[in-house]
Amino acid sequence: MATWKSAAYDGRYLQLDISESVNVVGNSSTLSWTLTSTGGASTYYTIDTTTVTINGTTVYSKDRTYWDDRVFPAKKGSVSGTITVAHNSNGSKTIAVGFSTRVYIYGSQEYGGSMTLTTIDRSAPTVTFSTSNVTANGFKISATSSATADIWQYSTNGGSSWTQFSTTASTSASVTLSSLSPNTSYTVRVRARRQYNHVYGTSGSSTVKTLGGAVVNSVNTVTADNATVSITINVTVYEASYTNTLVLKNGSTTILTISGLSWSKGTANRTVTLTSAQRTTLLNAMASIKSFIGTFAVSSYSGSTQIGSTSSKTATVLTTATNSAPTISGFTYADSYTTTKNLTGNDQLFVQNYSTLKVTPGTATAKNGASISNYTASCNGLSASNSTGSAITVGKIAKSGSVTVTLTVTDSRGYTAETSQTVTVIPYTKPKISSITLRRTNDIEAEMQLKFSGSISAVNVDGTQKNNVVYVRYRYKKTSESSYGSYTSIYSGTTKSGTSFSYSNLELCNLDANSSYDLHLQIQDKLYSLSSLDLYFTVPQGTPLIALRKKKVGINTPEPQAMLDVAGDMRVDGSPLADFVIQQGTSGIWNYRKWKSGTAECWGQYSFTTAISTAWGVLYESGAIALPNFPFTFAEIPHVHISTENSNYAMFVERGSSSSWSTTTNPGKIFAVRPNTVPSATYKVSIYAIGKV
Repeated sequence: MATWKSAAYDGRYLQLDISESVNVVGNSSTLSWTLTSTGGASTYYTIDTTTVTINGTTVYSKDRTYWDDRVFPAKKGSVSGTITVAHNSNGSKTIAVGFSTRVYIYGSQEYGGSMTLTTIDRSAPTVTFSTSNVTANGFKISATSSATADIWQYSTNGGSSWTQFSTTASTSASVTLSSLSPNTSYTVRVRARRQYNHVYGTSGSSTVKTLGGAVVNSVNTVTADNATVSITINVTVYEASYTNTLVLKNGSTTILTISGLSWSKGTANRTVTLTSAQRTTLLNAMASIKSFIGTFAVSSYSGSTQIGSTSSKTATVLTTATNSAPTISGFTYADSYTTTKNLTGNDQLFVQNYSTLKVTPGTATAKNGASISNYTASCNGLSASNSTGSAITVGKIAKSGSVTVTLTVTDSRGYTAETSQTVTVIPYTKPKISSITLRRTNDIEAEMQLKFSGSISAVNVDGTQKNNVVYVRYRYKKTSESSYGSYTSIYSGTTKSGTSFSYSNLELCNLDANSSYDLHLQIQDKLYSLSSLDLYFTVPQGTPLIALRKKKVGINTPEPQAMLDVAGDMRVDGSPLADFVIQQGTSGIWNYRKWKSGTAECWGQYSFTTAISTAWGVLYESGAIALPNFPFTFAEIPHVHISTENSNYAMFVERGSSSSWSTTTNPGKIFAVRPNTVPSATYKVSIYAIGKV
């Protein structure tokens, strides 16, 4: 940090402080400056024109300020800022600092000087390299740097152009070139950028010549499951006396190695035909895949010595569904659910939604080294599978009529074969009731009356209707109890005709008229509990027209809650009663009433304390004042009226934007408005709301 001070007057002086933050990569410094006015017996002194200049840039300037201006720099305090200064190319930099001012006396004086900044290291790294693994199409470059470098580039034309090969920060990097021309000399150089300061260092040059082994240009797609498998590969041969070896890989796994291939000099398509054993080896290697991207690598040899590096290209090796898809002999099917089989008497028929379809696969055969991996049976959106070929339980068929069942087998490559059959699904729904009445005699007696009629689904097999009603029964309990009693059968009293049934009994049973009961009616056909129709009813206690209780009279209610308790609408002199209050009370600040017609109203007074200081035209307003929620929720936004209450202040309220408006649960928000500002005061408003509930 550097500091400059002005001359003092009566203890008052100005001080300039500058600190430095270095940006090595940018070859610059950020200077943080602070100008302080301090000292003296008084807070305020007249200060003549004050100017601060850093490296030729004026960062602060203020005309003469008098003590009674009471602003900086006449007033004690400080100002500050920053400025970025670029260093010289060698990293050094000295700047001029101008600082002119004067306390009290006219005529500013200069107190600045110079400041030498931190020297930034701009030295370049020392870069060297070596080459290895020379092939017909390239070689490996291994480079080192005397300092950590984060950008590495090479040139094969002596530095005329550069190619970036690494951005990994390190003191070494390497790259393998693979697209150069065979039998060609290249002038190689490497340069690297020092991570610390982004300065490049460049190596010397070295000449490297590529080798002349055979070069693979392209490979045609290979169909591995053809009867005769051939590999067509386009190769440039530089020396016909060399022998060549072709290796086929899938990733890093070698599948085939074919040696002793002799090819004429020049560029041409070369055809390699696989033996039967080689074809089998290839297909076995593809037992779980349809295809892969194979690497076809050619190495050239003079005797047992490899010439140059191996050259390779990729191509697709594939099988086809025509040659390799599996076969399936068929399947059998059956209804495996005992109850539905007993109903139809034939496991080749199915009852809609209830029979369970089971499929047993026939013989499946995989080809060309694959194996069967999955058997899937499907029907009407259902499917189930296994990998063993054992019987498959598909599930219940939701569709009726002629429905298709399909068996699909999948081999280890993913090829499939399928076969389908049509099964018969008999339409079926569980028993249904078309009408039912359950009531107390005269609605008040203990005696119970039950009438109902309904039908079951016909299950026709070879012209014979197999389905019947087998259970009609009921049970009951008091509503207050947790468990039902035993079933009572009414099967014998039920009239059954074809698929229809009916029942009528005006003296079913007696249930205490002073209690409420739950009654469970159950009807089952030959699928029994699978498709049971279970109906549940609540029988209320008997309701007399007039109930006399101690000091109370109930009309259409057995337990009056007031001196006169009427359940239902009322009429006076032949006309309905217009409206009347059905509920009223208080909640929080609110009084409220609810009317029989569905109208409700609430009203109350709310006090709040707030400051009114925000200008609104010629008036002033408070912040938003949230009002308390209504005592109930309206069915729609009610009409709300808000007015001011008794107060010692002139004040009115306003709503503001739509976000402040009423909702079904809250009157919204208000703003208190006055013609003058008030730091804080207490106000009271009256709120009235009316609407539907």
